Amino acid sequence: MQEEQKASLIEDLFKHIETLSHKLSEAEQTLDEKKVFIKSVKQDNVDMVKQIVDLKAERDKHCYALVVIDGDGMPFLDELVGGGVEGGQKAVGLLRQAVLENLRSSDLNLPHHLKVIVRVYANLRGLAKAYVDTGVLGDRDDLDQFVRGFNMGDQLCDFVDAGNGKECADEKVKGCFQLGLDDVHCRHVLFGGSTDNGYARLLGSHTTVHANRERIVLVEGPPFAQELADLKEKFSVVSFDNVFRTQKLPNIKRRVSFRLTPPSTPSVGYAAAAARAPTAPSSSSSSHAGQQNSGTTIMSAAAGVSRNKAGQRVDAPLGCNQREIVTIKNRKLCNNFHLLGWCSFLEDHGSCLHEHGTRVTGRSLLALRAVARLSPCYSGLDCNDPLCILGHRCPRENCAVNDCKFGTLHNIDTEIVH
Repeated sequence: MQEEQKASLIEDLFKHIETLSHKLSEAEQTLDEKKVFIKSVKQDNVDMVKQIVDLKAERDKHCYALVVIDGDGMPFLDELVGGGVEGGQKAVGLLRQAVLENLRSSDLNLPHHLKVIVRVYANLRGLAKAYVDTGVLGDRDDLDQFVRGFNMGDQLCDFVDAGNGKECADEKVKGCFQLGLDDVHCRHVLFGGSTDNGYARLLGSHTTVHANRERIVLVEGPPFAQELADLKEKFSVVSFDNVFRTQKLPNIKRRVSFRLTPPSTPSVGYAAAAARAPTAPSSSSSSHAGQQNSGTTIMSAAAGVSRNKAGQRVDAPLGCNQREIVTIKNRKLCNNFHLLGWCSFLEDHGSCLHEHGTRVTGRSLLALRAVARLSPCYSGLDCNDPLCILGHRCPRENCAVNDCKFGTLHNIDTEIVH
């Protein structure tokens, strides 16, 4: 009996040893597999790090800083513009030097071989007239000499005539700005358009994206417009006082997209803007070129500007219904001509893309004023011009503020106190 128990115990021990041996083999196999996996992961990490380093090196090999300037709102110093070809070449040199000095002081990892690409977009015809009117230039053709020198000054720097359309330069500036931000080779985008509130929507979309916000640098020439001033704290700001004027050109009639007859669609591309640019006088507009308003001006300067208790401008309601507004809008009348009696496009270019004819009266006149108010005023609630026909608050009820071109001009107290 004892022999049987002894044999059974030995048999159980051998079975237990066999089980343990099997488990040990499985554990060793699992360990070997994990070692292979860990080795593979480590090698993958090494390969990925090398790939990242190579990609960064390739990116930095072709890196550049993009300078985008609205030439209508950021005029160069008078002495540079008046210097002709030499002034243009000097402007390029000073601008590139100022850009590099600023970036090297703010970005310690800036590659030494960084290229600087400059794009200046402007309505050269209108800009030349402004320089002549202010006495900076003696002849409109003199601006061509400055532009020629600017374009000769550096192979990567261009001063571009964007055309005479109301939004041509704006669309060029916006397109170039976005192209730079979307390019991984572009380390920084320096944006010069400080006088145009229209760019607030462009910049506002990047305030919440840290990577973009860190790459954008605002160049201040003339003081920032109201909506841009509200945004500037979110970006780096720099001034190049040895390159750009710190004040706008006096009496310049800017081709701003918010001051004249509003476009027929809420958003317009560059091609559409260029298509609307005046080319030659039409017989229709020419026949009315000399016509003057014999009646009273629609809005009298003597009437002054009404304001609420916060001192914000409040325009009296017009009492037009939507049907009247749509009807008059479809006629594509020239707002300035019919409401104020003059048209800057007719004066500057000899033609206007909108209808002049006999000036409208009565309910049609009120409806046209409502149409004009669909475009926001450049000066917003601070506007002091009693003749201003543009909108000083959003005309829509229950407006989706975030997507509205009127920006901060919402929820305004309309009770007039003075």
